[in-house]
Amino acid sequence: MLNKIQSLEMRKINRAIRVSLRAILIVFILIIVLLRGLIWFTERSEKYSDLYLPSCESKTENPKYLNQIQTARRHLFAMMKERDLPSASIAVSKNGKIIWTEAFGYADLEKRIIACPSTQYRIQSVSKPLSALAMAKLYDHGKLDIDEDIRRYVPEFTDKGYKITPRLLATHRSGIRNYRDDFETLEAKNYDSLIEGLNQFIDDPLEFVPGERFQYSTFNYWLLNAVIERASTMPFQKYMQDHIFRPLGMTLTTVTTSSVTFPNQAHCYDNVTPYSTDGSMVNSPPYPPSYLYEISTAEDLVRFANSLSSASKSGLIKEVTQEMLFEPRSRHMFLIGYGMGWMSARDLHLRKAHFHFGAGSGGTSFLIIFPEQNVNFAILSNLGHAKFPFERLMGIANPFLYSPTRVVFNLLLFMLFAVLGIRIFKRNKK
Repeated sequence: MLNKIQSLEMRKINRAIRVSLRAILIVFILIIVLLRGLIWFTERSEKYSDLYLPSCESKTENPKYLNQIQTARRHLFAMMKERDLPSASIAVSKNGKIIWTEAFGYADLEKRIIACPSTQYRIQSVSKPLSALAMAKLYDHGKLDIDEDIRRYVPEFTDKGYKITPRLLATHRSGIRNYRDDFETLEAKNYDSLIEGLNQFIDDPLEFVPGERFQYSTFNYWLLNAVIERASTMPFQKYMQDHIFRPLGMTLTTVTTSSVTFPNQAHCYDNVTPYSTDGSMVNSPPYPPSYLYEISTAEDLVRFANSLSSASKSGLIKEVTQEMLFEPRSRHMFLIGYGMGWMSARDLHLRKAHFHFGAGSGGTSFLIIFPEQNVNFAILSNLGHAKFPFERLMGIANPFLYSPTRVVFNLLLFMLFAVLGIRIFKRNKK
């Protein structure tokens, strides 16, 4: 009798275990299917057979990657269609070598000037990683203490009662405010120098205690650029040209003002408030003459990215200093980290990426480094605030990247279906 009771109890336990395992298996399958669905969403592409996009003959295509380029180009075309981009320029590198550069659309709609890879665009906030590199180079050479009070270099900055350092500026943890709204950029006054330009926010109170939290602010980098200028004892434009752009071979990159134009510079457009009131595309207003901004090409930005990748490190800064730039000091929703001029995250394939977006009047930009796969790419457009869709950006990147999770997911699905098939076969055999 006792043996029967024990046998029944064991059967109940075994049955409960089987039910639990089946439930876990079902949940696991659903999770895998969901993740594969999300990955598919980022990899989908749409063909626009009726879309005519003029392209200049000057381009680079590595024959080894023609299929990948064709897939990525479809995503770029789709993004241009969805965001109504006048033009877009792209560059991709793998293992430190440029494998694709191409541009589509019009650098100037009115004059019907076709965009080329050599067309220069406003890179907006993608200039922040470049400023961070300049800061790091001065730090490596002992010319800048990134943990010293910035008033040592810029005594004109009002004492806020707290110590603000270059490190806090570079990581957006200084407490300095950002633009109140887009209208403030239109109301900016003309200044004659970086130092005088600080007057736009120099007397405003801090929004939090420095180092307490993260708050993205372009004014952090206005002030950091002034610190770089003082620490280097030369104009910011000249330091960037002589010590960053020229050593990296960025021949079409420069710091300029709206009072200076270049033959290859794209005409700038906007279709959002406050520049356009009805959503139609209009010419972008010029920045005030003293407002420094950087223009570049997608290929030059990829050269910059290559200098920081493991495949072709330039030696411009020490390796430990480079790691300091990428190391996240703040995180958003546990996903995106911000270091010094760089955001960091892992995509749905768990691939590590360092990146930065740029969006402002007359230009939108994106630069990304995949350090584990030695793949970098940049996209530039002459439409302001274009908001490149994430799924399109990943659709452009994915053809050039290896996906370990895809292999793992497919293997797990195969194993799961194999187990289910064996169980069904055994059950039918009985």
